[in-house]
Amino acid sequence: MIPERLLRARPALRFALVGASGFVVDTTVLILLFEVAAVELMLARSIAFVVAASSNWILNRHFTFTDACRAGRKSSQWLRFLASAILSAIPNLGIFYLLMLLLPQVLPAILFAMCCGILAGYVCNYQLARLWVFKSVER
Repeated sequence: MIPERLLRARPALRFALVGASGFVVDTTVLILLFEVAAVELMLARSIAFVVAASSNWILNRHFTFTDACRAGRKSSQWLRFLASAILSAIPNLGIFYLLMLLLPQVLPAILFAMCCGILAGYVCNYQLARLWVFKSVER
């Protein structure tokens, strides 16, 4: 059960909390693919990004923008969320890629580059989610 005070928190804060859980998903999938399955780094990062974006859509739908459960078809909403995540991936993965050109491919450096990229994509991702993906919720 979600504590009442979290449900009353501003959508930007709830979006950030969901993003934090997405970071755990993103990191876990990346580590499993890159470190365990030996998948190439940028491919592993891209797959992890899509898995985390899908997880974030589910949580944002039911926690951040709660009225969205009643608004529109889930499939079209998920596609809009994935499209907004892909647009937000430009700064996210771009910064990750550039930092990885400069840093060694070791886990601490990878996580640092990941955090920098995620922070760069957060503002874009939240605005697209609020104004386009879940627009019926706040209007």
